[in-house]
Amino acid sequence: MSSAVSFDPRTPVAVVPCDAYEPTVLRREIPVIMETLGITPAFFAGKRVAVKPNLVMKKPAEYAATTHPAVLDALLSYLDGCACADVVIAESMGGPYTEAALRGVYAACGIADAVSGHRARLNTDVSSRPMSAPDGAICKSFDIITPIADADVIINLCKLKSHSLTRMSGAIKNTFGCIPGLTKFEFHARFSDYADFNRMLVDLSEMLHTQKACIDLCDAIVGMEGNGPTGGIPRKLGCLLASRNPFCLDTVASAILACEGEVPMIGEAVLRGYAPAHADAVNITDDYRPLIAADFRAPDTAQRSRNALHWLPKVFGGKLFEWFSPRPVIRTSTCVGCGECERSCPVHTIEMIRDKQGKKKAKIHPDKCIRCFCCQELCPIHSVDIRKNGLLNLLAGLRH
Repeated sequence: MSSAVSFDPRTPVAVVPCDAYEPTVLRREIPVIMETLGITPAFFAGKRVAVKPNLVMKKPAEYAATTHPAVLDALLSYLDGCACADVVIAESMGGPYTEAALRGVYAACGIADAVSGHRARLNTDVSSRPMSAPDGAICKSFDIITPIADADVIINLCKLKSHSLTRMSGAIKNTFGCIPGLTKFEFHARFSDYADFNRMLVDLSEMLHTQKACIDLCDAIVGMEGNGPTGGIPRKLGCLLASRNPFCLDTVASAILACEGEVPMIGEAVLRGYAPAHADAVNITDDYRPLIAADFRAPDTAQRSRNALHWLPKVFGGKLFEWFSPRPVIRTSTCVGCGECERSCPVHTIEMIRDKQGKKKAKIHPDKCIRCFCCQELCPIHSVDIRKNGLLNLLAGLRH
């Protein structure tokens, strides 16, 4: 079979009901999923395989912020019998991309234990190299971590979650972790416009999936709702999803999260003809509708996808857009002054100041804030809240 992916909207998406992280069940399902996608063990023979999980920060599996190690274990069990030339677990989490940071996140997320006993290794190489994206709409080159850039096959082992910036995190968003460490903050600053950031994500995913043989496997057994990707609440979704088209997979995933039509990066993919506009038009192997979480809690920033926020820049020339947009605020009562938000801010609009008791607290200067929500995502104790302007709901009502 050809290793090149086609962004045919008819590309199959495997939907596999799965209620729990039971190792024997997962090890049985992974080969079935691969076969459903037309992939056999011979496909991997002699190839360098990079497995790219979602390890956004040091969080144990029960928080549902990261790819569950049981899914990785089952995937590696399958790859053990595929005669791969090499299998490496590669990720660039939020914050500095160093060997010490990698080892720390592998241990905290249970990934080091999952890899033990398999014919796979944990990446500790913190180098990167540029990859050209000639078909990119807004970005023509990306700096990519070396194990991903060197791989013949990439298995995009994502986690299905809500996301304060992109509304949802699935197959497309997970590829952002192929950009090394603090370079991701530079991308947030460079593409501070919300629409541009989503176009960039589609460019990145398109580049990887056309230049590498990619398989997207989504851990949606237990996802995260609310203020994801790290500060939300675990929510049982009960399935695995897989495809060779990340845009089709995310279209189905958005329907399961009851936010179909509200995820701009999927909308951009639809405009490019990479996926159908609705999950019902996707070539799905099983009925996804019983899995829909109709009461799935959206992030507090979800109002940015409402009609009112889209027409404000056109009607008022953009002057009121920032005033109405949700923005991050520090909850000083729980802030411990660790400085992680200050270090993660792409535009350096956060500083540490001392309160009346002499304790350091973070302060966000709103005039420079680009609303990327990196501070909320990477705060280790979730002391960054989202402040919404209630008048936006009134404006939305006036538009209807």
